[in-house]
Formats: sequence, structure tokens, C-alpha cells
Amino acid sequence: MQNKIFFAFILLGLSSLFWSGNFLTAKLAFNYSLSPLKLSFFRWLLAFIIIVPFTFRDVFNHRELIKKDIYKIIILSILGVTIFNSFTYIALQSTLVINASLMASIAPLLIIFFSWLIINAKTSFFQFFGIILSIIGVICIILKGEFNNLLFLEFIPGDLWMFVAVFCWGLYSVILKKLNPKLPLIPTLTVMILFGLIFIFPFYFIESFTYGFFPNKFSDLLMIFYVAVFAGIFSFIFWNKGVSIIGANRAGIFLHLIPLFSSIWAIFILDEKFSMYHTFGILFIVIGIILANFKVNL
Repeated sequence: MQNKIFFAFILLGLSSLFWSGNFLTAKLAFNYSLSPLKLSFFRWLLAFIIIVPFTFRDVFNHRELIKKDIYKIIILSILGVTIFNSFTYIALQSTLVINASLMASIAPLLIIFFSWLIINAKTSFFQFFGIILSIIGVICIILKGEFNNLLFLEFIPGDLWMFVAVFCWGLYSVILKKLNPKLPLIPTLTVMILFGLIFIFPFYFIESFTYGFFPNKFSDLLMIFYVAVFAGIFSFIFWNKGVSIIGANRAGIFLHLIPLFSSIWAIFILDEKFSMYHTFGILFIVIGIILANFKVNL
């Protein structure tokens, strides 16, 4: 059992790492004039093209199981594929990564709330205390250790888009736990991506009259490849598997790693220096994750 839990921790940590790159890519897409819904649509289209040759037979073989949970799968597709990613890309057209990271840090709290509301999950003292500590770590990092920086944060439309995205992700993570555990992981993700594409397409089509229908630069292709393969296929497979092992409440705390990894991206890509506030932030986040997963009955 301990090995299984450790495996879940690795999967959830990798998901957060890949999603932190998703935030960076979203901001780069804005800088390089790649429109948000074009990025979202081609991300999932490429992911679907890559994954479907390996999964279509399993999807067919498990069609009866999929049909039984089809309404939940459609809801998950809308929340996790269509809304969360598209709204994140839209948000980073007008807000800063620091604001988006701050907004994303409330996801574990939303997961705990929806777990209590939807599946009557009990929350331990250690989970609440761990979340508080990890939030402190997140705030320490995004404010660069200077809490006076909080006074300069201005919430703009992009922050509202990000809040809705995070709200939907919290709901997604809890409904995910209600899926039939007999459903195969990757074939189910294939179906989710298909429905997500269907719901994204009308909005991408409308946007394309202004920004064009196809990527037209090599940088566009690189960004689409990253968010499709790493922030798309791998991160969703790892996250879904991790949630299935330890549950949404305990998995949610790992989302606090996203601002941490975002800082690491910035150090290597933007030549930012590692500072003392990074050390304190990392300590609080790691201790928070340990406490949130301590003495909890599975």
C-alpha cells in the first residue's frame, strides 16, 4: 500500500510540473500572438490524434461501461478539457502569471468543499493544517517574500477567468472520483478529449475569423506540442491515476506545487536568481503536503 501511495505522489507531482509549464506556455502564446482558443483547440486535437490509435480498440471493447457513465464523462470533458484549459489561456491574455498562480492556489480548498458537498468526504485536521501551510508557501513564492507586494496586486478580467477555471477544476477532480473504477484510464481520457474538442470547436471557429484558423509559425507548433503531449496527455493520465489512488482531497494539495515549479521555470528560462523566499516557500509546501497526507484513512 505504501508503494502505491508513493507512486501516486510521483504521478501528482509530475502533473503539477507539466501544468506549471502550461502556465508559462500560455503567457508565451500571448507574447507570440497565438490566440487562446486556437491553442486550446489544436492542443486537444493533436493529443487526440496521438492517443486514439492506441486506445480506439479499448474504447470499443469498453463501450458498455462508458455508456453507463457517459453523462459524467461529458461533464468531466466540459469542466476539465473545454473550460479549465481554455479559460486559463484566456486569463493569461490579460493577467499576470503571479495573479493566475495565486488564484490557482485555492483549488485544494475548492476540492475539499466539493468533496464534502458531493461525496460527503470527511476532512481531517491534518488536511486543513497542511493546506494552510502550503498556501503560506505559495504566497511566499508568488510575493517573492515581500508581503507588501500584495498591495500592488490588481484583479482584472483575466483573474475572473482564472477563478472560473480553478472552480471548474475543483469540481472536475471530485466528480472524477465518482466514475466507475472499472473504466480503463487512457481510453476514458480519449473519450473525454473527444467531447472536449466538440465543445471547444464552436468557440474556436468564431475566434478564428479574427485570428486565423491555423497556426502559422514554428513557435506555435512547439507550444501546441508541449501543451498537447506533456500538459495534456501525460498530465491528465497522471492526475487521474493519482486521484484514483489517494482521492481528490489528498491529491488537491499537490496543485500547490504549480507556483513552485513555475518559479523554477523562471529561474532557468528567464535567468531569475534563486532567493531565500524560494527556500521558505518550498519548505512550507513540502511540509503541507506531508501533513495533508498524514494519518488519513484511505
